[in-house]
This record gives sequence, C-alpha cells and structure tokens, in this order.
Amino acid sequence: MADNPSMTSVVHKGERGEPYVRRLWLVRHGVTDWSSQGRFCGHCDVSLSPIGKLQARWVGVQLRSRPLVALYASDLQRTTQTATILAQQLSAPLAVQTSAAWRELSFGAWEGLTYREVAERYPSQLGFFTHPSQFSPPGGETFDALLQRVQGAFAQLVQVSLDLPAGDLVLVSHAGVLRVLLCSLLGLSFERQWQLRLDHGSISAIDFVAGGEDVGTTTTLVLLNQHEMGLRIDKEEQSAEEAMQDA
Repeated sequence: MADNPSMTSVVHKGERGEPYVRRLWLVRHGVTDWSSQGRFCGHCDVSLSPIGKLQARWVGVQLRSRPLVALYASDLQRTTQTATILAQQLSAPLAVQTSAAWRELSFGAWEGLTYREVAERYPSQLGFFTHPSQFSPPGGETFDALLQRVQGAFAQLVQVSLDLPAGDLVLVSHAGVLRVLLCSLLGLSFERQWQLRLDHGSISAIDFVAGGEDVGTTTTLVLLNQHEMGLRIDKEEQSAEEAMQDA
C-alpha cells in the first residue's frame, strides 16, 4: 500500500485554532462467526473469529507507516479487538479510546438472525432495507437515533482533534455506522447507503478541514473499501443484496 497515492495523507497543521486538513482512516472491524454466517450482530457483543483477527492484523500492517495520533473504536468486542490488534502492529504505542456512540445500529429482535430468517418471520417489516429513515427493526433502534449519535460523536472527534498534534486519526467501527457517517458528510441519500460496500477488515479514508465552519462541505473521500482479498468474508454483504432484491 505504500505505492498507493490514496494512502498519502495531506496534513497542513496550522497554528492553534486555525483550520487544517486532517485524515481519518475508517476501519470496519474484522469478521465474526455470526457475520460470516450472515447474521445481524447489532449490539450483541460477539468476538472476532480467527480470520477476523488476521484481518485486524493486516489493517495494522497497512497503517504502520502512517503518522497516527489517535485511535477510536466502538466499545463492542469485535471493534475493540480489531483496534487492539491493529495497535499492536504499529511502531509506536497508541491507546484505544472506546465509545458506545460508535456502536452498530441495534437490530432488536433481528439480532442473531440471517436475512432469510428475518424475511420469513417478519415479512411485513422489511421496509427498513429500502427506506431506513422511515422503518426500524422491531424492538431496535431508529435510524434517526443512529444518525444523531454518529453525527454527535463525529462532531466531538473533530473538536478534540483541534488539540492533537499533526497526524492521522483512525476510527474502528461497524458497517452501518461508517455508511451513515459517509452519507452524512458527503451529502448522499441514506436510502442509497447500501451502495457503499465496506467489507470486514477494510480500510477507507476521508480528508476533512478541522476547525472549518462546515466540516461536511470540506470532506473528501480518498479511499473506499481497501481490503485483503484472501481474507474477505462477504456473507453479510450477500444478505444485504438479498434484502434489496426481496424488499
């Protein structure tokens, strides 16, 4: 990845309080046994599978040469494990800062089920897959609630970054969270979030102007879904595709 121009961040660190470009690496956690079976994990605290741990190590190796200054993660096991393994590959120690704000959407009664099982048991409640802002999983979290906590967490991340030294940030989170964040920052329709493919153990990146009046208008997508093909597990993505076809 050293030869990939998208891996080269442009960081212009200004004087304290002045706007400057900051890179944020977006990492989807490694695969779990549930996700490899196409099951909705949501808030269920499942751990990485052996392949998921290899994916996390691969991400750490790819980011080893980057000037990382902060590492954030959801507080669920699959993300904290990914972040911890990632950090172990770095040349300098970096603490993992966790927050529940970066958790995946709660899928309520759907957690632990595959899409086929959801479609069989809840055939009249599949609107979520085409119109997530209008429908929610039974007993789960609303899309608006997810959006509000993700936007709030990102605003806090940007604010904290103003006091950090020059360098890149890393966020290890979940597909739903990362899609919502990207749609929000890039002005994309949330109904089209499924078109943003984010495989397990993948790396994406955005550049934004920290300290600017409107971070969203300064955000640039510089990398999307880079991953180690030999470690890719796409059962969950197949479930999403089935959902779009059947909904």
